[in-house]
Amino acid sequence: MEAFRAEADLLHLRLESARAVEALLDLLPYGEKRGTRRGVPGMQACVIGKQLEVTASFGDKIGIRWNVADPKVRIQLHGGERLATVLQARRERVTQERCTPHWVPGEAVAPLRRRPPLSRDVISQHRASAQLASALLRRPRMWTALVGHDGLTVSSAVSLHGLDWTFVRTVAGGAALHDERLVELLQDAITGPDLQLLDHVCEPKTCTLRFVGCGGRVDGWRGVLTVRTEHGNSATGRPGRALAALGEVRAPSHPAHRTGAKSRPEPRRYFVLTSGPSSLEAVHGVTAAAAVRLVTAWAAEGHVAAVLTINDADFDFSWYVSRNRAWPKASVPRPAGHVMRWNRLRLTPGNGEAWRASVNPGHGLFDVADDEAIDAALDAARERCSRILVLDERPSAWAGGLANKGVDGVTFAFGASEYPRRTTTPAWRRPVDGDRAVGPAPEDSAALWRERHLGQHDLSRLPLAGLVLLHNRKEQTLSDAFTEQVEVHLSRYGTPVLRWLPPEPGEARLLHSDATKTALDHMSQKDRAGEIAAASAIGGKLW
Repeated sequence: MEAFRAEADLLHLRLESARAVEALLDLLPYGEKRGTRRGVPGMQACVIGKQLEVTASFGDKIGIRWNVADPKVRIQLHGGERLATVLQARRERVTQERCTPHWVPGEAVAPLRRRPPLSRDVISQHRASAQLASALLRRPRMWTALVGHDGLTVSSAVSLHGLDWTFVRTVAGGAALHDERLVELLQDAITGPDLQLLDHVCEPKTCTLRFVGCGGRVDGWRGVLTVRTEHGNSATGRPGRALAALGEVRAPSHPAHRTGAKSRPEPRRYFVLTSGPSSLEAVHGVTAAAAVRLVTAWAAEGHVAAVLTINDADFDFSWYVSRNRAWPKASVPRPAGHVMRWNRLRLTPGNGEAWRASVNPGHGLFDVADDEAIDAALDAARERCSRILVLDERPSAWAGGLANKGVDGVTFAFGASEYPRRTTTPAWRRPVDGDRAVGPAPEDSAALWRERHLGQHDLSRLPLAGLVLLHNRKEQTLSDAFTEQVEVHLSRYGTPVLRWLPPEPGEARLLHSDATKTALDHMSQKDRAGEIAAASAIGGKLW
């Protein structure tokens, strides 16, 4: 091979044999029958006179076009063999292998679709599709794993409010019609389609369950899902298997909740987590983030913990419905009365469980959950979980609220600054040396900090259990003798500090979003250990 001339974007090569040209042409891109791409993407070849021109287009690889021309190589061949014949032979070999050549100049080729990196989509290996039909039909083992499964038929029908689906499942003669495992799976927000139970009617020969999407819809679907269970002709159906999607490890005929890591049962208590009266941080700000962090860390330790939100309404902003459209013409049916939804908050390792539940009226923007619904929700939370944090969004939450319902304590969670170590005297009391900064004693620092952060709250009527503090800045609270003495005095004032939560790394902020559903994702081993240690210290003081 000899390079005898080079220009700005053009290189001239002279090759001795056709075999060397064939080795170069093996880099030309082509697509296999199964869709796999081979070769160098963007590389093209054509014959110009007696020369073969090869072009490599590397532009727009990362969304920014280079401001240079595509490099070109022109090849000349010694001897009498024509380069057009060599290129045509390469094309015929690719066609005989039932592949598609992608090196024709001027021919548009669809861009290569790549899978998103695993770090951007942690839950993609577990979560069902957002499309209802795909989430249910592409998971046949979800149905065959149920006890007594015999058969399944699917149909759909257009209604005024959207597209309705009907699943008719048959079970063996001796199997129960109602299966609570199916209800739990269809309502699961992580591995299931995240549906909401509309109503449930059990009759001697049929069991009918109707579901709607959370908030009246699921992505790409608007309608009602009906699952009707009947007895089939088979006397003996499938024995049933454990559903890994629900974290089951025992035989499904004997369902049981997983226990915590400790051998002794933990007392089942619930604490209200708040940021104060009429605070926007109570549910949608600092408090909600702190509750998710604590419950996630407790679940990683092996506890069964939950975040219970009261009056967190799921509103249906139906942008699907328009007066200018002929369909759909009606709203999707909604459950009547107050509804309590239980969803897994995170996928957790070991025996731990993290849950999220909400009590909302589900009718209008200003509807408020009544006392009976709240009492039922608290009883259900105590039965399911051992550690419960309650977020109360009602206007009357501060005036009595859950404190009159046997709450085990009220905990404050808000962003706070460090304890003051220096304060400034007024200008008219300027010292002789001109320095106005004064170092307060630990008891004075505690009084200044408490007045700054809690002075607007009346804590005399509340069973205050303590404070959970979060940093306003990415700074770690100094743990020294001064800090310990300040917190001793804060405890004497009736406001004990349970723990400062460590600052979150920048990449860990996705922990509170819907993009990640596994416990303590996007955290290094050091940050994860600090998160669990802080939550363990807080839980040890409350339970």
